[in-house]
Amino acid sequence: MGFDLNRVIRGRVWKFGDSVESDAINPYYRYPTMEELKQHTMEVYRPEFPREVRPGDVLVAGRNFGCGSSRPGLVLREVGIAAIVAESVSRLFLRNSISRAIPIFVAPGISGIAEDGGTLEIDYPRGFVTNTRSGAQAGISRYPAAIERIYACGGLLQFARERYLREQGSGGNGTTA
Repeated sequence: MGFDLNRVIRGRVWKFGDSVESDAINPYYRYPTMEELKQHTMEVYRPEFPREVRPGDVLVAGRNFGCGSSRPGLVLREVGIAAIVAESVSRLFLRNSISRAIPIFVAPGISGIAEDGGTLEIDYPRGFVTNTRSGAQAGISRYPAAIERIYACGGLLQFARERYLREQGSGGNGTTA
């Protein structure tokens, strides 16, 4: 199932600081199942997070979000996070999120406009995030067309499968997505 980048996302904010580590997002070394991870994700930074997060919430972070190991952030989608918006994201975490079609956006200045518990509106097509109370905005970096297609397909594996099937259907003439 794909993710529609053209859909405006609106949600309650959970605000975090700089250098949120991937091992705190996904503490697999202590909690091996997804059900256990959901009960403990981000608790190192905010103990109430796993109990109080709701579907549709938006996670906002400072610089270097997802630093550390190569742990993916799938658990954030599983607890209901609709999107992640950060000042900057670790390259590996960003790539892992895109490959799983987890909505993640880089928006320099987001920390200055987002309020914990407030509401943000993420309008990727128009290129900005808005604090709905204050009206303050931060710009969103656009993705290349190929990455937008990965989101539309539902992730990198689905994108590769769709491309393979399309090429097989065309007689294998080497056309690409």
